[in-house]
Amino acid sequence: MTNDSIEAKIGSLAPDFKLLATNGQEVSLTDFRGKKNVIVFFIRETSCPQCRTHVTQLGRMYGQFLEAGAEIVVILGEDVNKAKEYAEGIHLPFPILCDPDREIYHLYELEKYFLLFQRTASLIVDKDGLVRYLKRTTVPNVWLQESRELYGFVDSLNEEQKN
Repeated sequence: MTNDSIEAKIGSLAPDFKLLATNGQEVSLTDFRGKKNVIVFFIRETSCPQCRTHVTQLGRMYGQFLEAGAEIVVILGEDVNKAKEYAEGIHLPFPILCDPDREIYHLYELEKYFLLFQRTASLIVDKDGLVRYLKRTTVPNVWLQESRELYGFVDSLNEEQKN
């Protein structure tokens, strides 16, 4: 894995990655190519209450996302043990991917702001591997409405992909 960043922007091919998940499997973004739209969410830190709220909300809405043809991929900059503890603590129905060296955070240009505050992001990658939605932030205080926004966007992609 290279540490060079590849600018992820709307309309561009999403930078691929392969990470170990809390269920023991390795998951790659290209695993979903041609099959499902993918929502990717980068957790800022395990101590971030807003991120926890957002991930919990994504977990509650997981069935709706699956029905809309989307998979959820959550990335945490911790080792697999800490990630498992985090996922089990909020009873997530999907695994968390582990990025202990934050290489994928860097790949998606989510460096720490002023070397202190981890940046976070939500993005939607369509079935063709293109970034269709991207929101990066340092202060994630709107994630609850973001969960609904993500669902609406994925649902609209389904209509678009049918035509």
